[in-house]
Amino acid sequence: MGRRDFCQKLSASLAATLLIVAQCQIVEAKLDCGPTVNKNIQLPRTIAIGTNPAGTGAHAIASGLAAIASKSTQVSAKVQPYNGPNAWMPLLESGEIEFGIINILDSNMAATGTGNYKKAYPGIRIVAGGVFPFTAGLIVRDKSEIKQMSDLRGKRMAWDYGGHAINQTWQLAVMEASGLKPADVNQVRVSNLNDGVRAVPEGKVDAAFTAVGIGVVEEANAMEPVRFLSMPNSAAANKILSRYGASVVKSDPAAGIKGDTYVIGYPLHLASATNVSDKTVYTMLKAWWEHLAELDTIHPLFKRWKKEDQALGNFTVPYHSGAIQFYKEAKVWGPKQEARAKEICGKE
Repeated sequence: MGRRDFCQKLSASLAATLLIVAQCQIVEAKLDCGPTVNKNIQLPRTIAIGTNPAGTGAHAIASGLAAIASKSTQVSAKVQPYNGPNAWMPLLESGEIEFGIINILDSNMAATGTGNYKKAYPGIRIVAGGVFPFTAGLIVRDKSEIKQMSDLRGKRMAWDYGGHAINQTWQLAVMEASGLKPADVNQVRVSNLNDGVRAVPEGKVDAAFTAVGIGVVEEANAMEPVRFLSMPNSAAANKILSRYGASVVKSDPAAGIKGDTYVIGYPLHLASATNVSDKTVYTMLKAWWEHLAELDTIHPLFKRWKKEDQALGNFTVPYHSGAIQFYKEAKVWGPKQEARAKEICGKE
């Protein structure tokens, strides 16, 4: 066996292992559900929200939240972009940032030190259910002969995504739900989500995984028209995706959506940590709750940031106690959420 063949088989094996590990985490990993350690009743002068690079959905959401927080509270909020949650998670733990935008699977992996995380960050807490469904899928050039998922066999696919490792995990999930294996494609390593998306119109790759309705896709579409591939809308596909806290959903109209297109959908959370005070979380959350109509005007993704989805009943990481206090007052935290908290924290 040649070196190239060996490396390709090893890469495929590692990717398959990552997929198996990721599938198991939400069900089996145990969580630290300790209390908030920051008891300060004074608000900070500034807060920072960790997010993905400009042009992504996470960055757009964080920008909207920061604008409202700075306008409606005494706290100045700023956005801190990184390649992905793997890059900013240590900063959340150390207190260098107070919030972050992270999806349902990534947050569980971070809390438990599984999947894409080499160590656990047990202090992570959910503040808001966030955007649901946040939708994503695989894009190709519109003029490409790739019309369905099976056509990706033997094609060049963006791979790894650097600090945005969860993008690779979701891509593997979509591939499995569509009957594809890592060894079926030619893997082209990219450094982050944006580089992967831009590589499609640049002709460097044939396909890449990305969210629907975000700036970098619009940018790529302007370079050369792109198209999202429709994935199977089947019971089998949904069974696979359910292990990740996701499902198959029909996409809303957006750049790259051509006709009825089925993509993956999952919650994109707002997270914080136990080293952020209840006062800070409660105050910020109250401001965002009361100005949701204004957030709707900032970015279309906020139309899927609905009040009824903020206190979820199927969360995989504990909610911050400051958020629970607010949701109880808003009368959206009840027996369902209490039962779920006991379930994931191993309490009777």
